[in-house]
Amino acid sequence: MVRLEQFINDISNSKNLMLDTNTIIYFLDGIQPFNHLLITLFELIEQGRLQATLSVISEAELLVKPYQEKNTAALKAVELFLGEFPNLKVIPVTREISRQAAIIRAESDIRLPDSIILATAINNKCDLLVGNDLKLMQKAVSYLPTVVLNKYIISE
Repeated sequence: MVRLEQFINDISNSKNLMLDTNTIIYFLDGIQPFNHLLITLFELIEQGRLQATLSVISEAELLVKPYQEKNTAALKAVELFLGEFPNLKVIPVTREISRQAAIIRAESDIRLPDSIILATAINNKCDLLVGNDLKLMQKAVSYLPTVVLNKYIISE
């Protein structure tokens, strides 16, 4: 069970979301119990009601497992998703993002890949970070509002 209505309410005031890598993994792999939340989220993105931003760091993270497993179908699925999904843009690391990530890392001790994701969100004027990495989300909230997917899961 999920708190879908609360999730929709919590993201509906946003325009441009930064998606942490685990959000994409859960969606592409149909991971329960997050499936209903993420199907709804990506429908809103597809419809253009929300814009989604992804760091190129997340792209690299998404490709690791398919490369490890030499899974051509999974590689193609990730590449198709990142290249063709409407209203989703993948942002490269610029020097400005790099410097912002260094500041974030120095201030908060967030791991460098996560610092780059957060710096990308700030640099691209994202108004919400969606993910499920509790360690990251607890520190990221100092820089950007966050939505933690676990918050919407009802234990039975």
